[in-house]
Amino acid sequence: MKIGISEFKAKSLKLLDDIHNSGESITITKRGKPFAKVIPISDQTKEINIKGTLIDQDEDIFSIGKAWETD
Repeated sequence: MKIGISEFKAKSLKLLDDIHNSGESITITKRGKPFAKVIPISDQTKEINIKGTLIDQDEDIFSIGKAWETD
């Protein structure tokens, strides 16, 4: 599903519930071009891989400094 950024802003809470319930993602567009993608977190997903660093999905990713450093 694609939706404009203004419409996403106006309907974000309902759209997030829809994403959670359906398991489908939404592509947010800005001036007709893809801007961001919102995807549901799967109950089966135990880890997220950020730049080769595995972290628990419930862990605060902002506290993991090395995952965000650039080489």
